[in-house]
Amino acid sequence: MGARSISWSITVPMNLDQIIEKNKLLGRGYHPDGQPRALTAQEFFEISHEAGWNQFNPEYRQLFEHFAYWVRINLNILSSLEIGAGPGYFLYCLNRLGINAKGVDGNAYSRALFQKCHPEYAQQYELDPLFTGNYARTDTLFSIEVFEHIDDAGLDAIMKKVREDVVPRCIVFSSTPHTDPHPNWDMQWGHINIKQPEQWDNFFAGYGFERQVNLKPPITEWAAIYRNTRMGHT
Repeated sequence: MGARSISWSITVPMNLDQIIEKNKLLGRGYHPDGQPRALTAQEFFEISHEAGWNQFNPEYRQLFEHFAYWVRINLNILSSLEIGAGPGYFLYCLNRLGINAKGVDGNAYSRALFQKCHPEYAQQYELDPLFTGNYARTDTLFSIEVFEHIDDAGLDAIMKKVREDVVPRCIVFSSTPHTDPHPNWDMQWGHINIKQPEQWDNFFAGYGFERQVNLKPPITEWAAIYRNTRMGHT
């Protein structure tokens, strides 16, 4: 599976203003009458590439290589599960460091890219839009800039499975607290559930996870780690 008219040789990522202008020209995220709509999976994938949010961007690679190394040094884990693996470069980095890292995502274009770029780890990436598959227990759950795309009912279903089946020692989490000033962009990009850090603290506490204040993941300014209160801290 491939996206239409993508140039994989793009070296200079587009900024959001440029992307929005291109969307208007192509009709991405717009109904025929010009009214905005949510992006399709293919449009989301295309725009992510144009913005440099995948392994074709050296700065993106450097960010996730550093993050993966930080995880290995600071979390002392053997296995992980990532909800919202996207293009999968972080998943690739963790596996390269010897962690049995698995990822799930709902975008078939993203998984196809991962399989093309990292065929040696293709079996580590599952297509599971609603997180309904069966997943073994794992040391750590990752979710980076994903939960703001999921409504509260969906989040409840995910966290019940995490609590009862996946049972991670900790959750490494990031979800933007910011709304975007560009009109309609949050709706088009799928930001339907933006919460503030204290709201996420309360959310995770409801499933038995509390924020660890002495360790901060180096991925976004608002990233956090939530420890499973039913397990001893390590």
